[in-house]
Amino acid sequence: MNTLVFLLVIFAAFTHALWNFFSKKVSGNFTIFWYGNVIAHFFLAGYTIYYLATTGFDFRATHYLIISIITHALYYVFLLYLYSRGDISTVYPIARGTGVAGTAILASLLLKEIITTGAVFGIAAVCFGIFLIGLSKNKNQTRDIKSYFFAILTGIWIVLYSISDKQGVQYINPIAYINIMDFFAFGALTGLANKNGFANSIKVVKKHFKETLIIGFGSVGTYLIILFAMTLERASYIVSVREFSVVIASILGFIFLKEKATPFKIFGIVCVTAGLILIKMG
Repeated sequence: MNTLVFLLVIFAAFTHALWNFFSKKVSGNFTIFWYGNVIAHFFLAGYTIYYLATTGFDFRATHYLIISIITHALYYVFLLYLYSRGDISTVYPIARGTGVAGTAILASLLLKEIITTGAVFGIAAVCFGIFLIGLSKNKNQTRDIKSYFFAILTGIWIVLYSISDKQGVQYINPIAYINIMDFFAFGALTGLANKNGFANSIKVVKKHFKETLIIGFGSVGTYLIILFAMTLERASYIVSVREFSVVIASILGFIFLKEKATPFKIFGIVCVTAGLILIKMG
């Protein structure tokens, strides 16, 4: 894997873990998440308008955008629901691990991506480590079957939008692509974000304005980096390396949210790190 792309995705893993941590900190408040992303996309709108006016819209990307809009909307709702119910170091890894495994399989079958032997072992190690982290049961912690079910469904949305976006950014600039995609995805979720009334939503955003900006710009900025990286490298590699964010998010959960660092979680972190090294070498 190209060193520059590898470092770029590792940086995205840090920013991804950061905004997810703050999402968990506000208990997955969808209003904060929605307004943060809308604010961030407002700053991209000018470039998108300029891009479409000078370059035009490539209609070959249409069906990829439609798939991405639907799956991203579902991903946003399911992810924030998970954060309102369980430990970030438990439900988050299950969703991401499902996404890694599924993306690697579909990218190989549908996109004909060639994955080296070393990278195959690396991706397997990342998946194994992620599931160890997520399946580790803290003392006195009960299993929430519903949360695990929703975590797996969240992972399925990750697979679908990752494969779709890998193809979509081949036809439209990543900035314009994410701006158009989220315009419709968040537009469809306007009612959910303001279900208690517009005035109440503004009060919530004002109260958590710092978190709103971090979550919004972190979410948009992180995925923009990933989309750019997808124009340069295989989707299976990008999605796997990105999941170093699971390690970072778990550590943040240990330190700041006082979530227990169990032996399985520690071993899972080691496996994910080893997997990243194998993917980089591959």
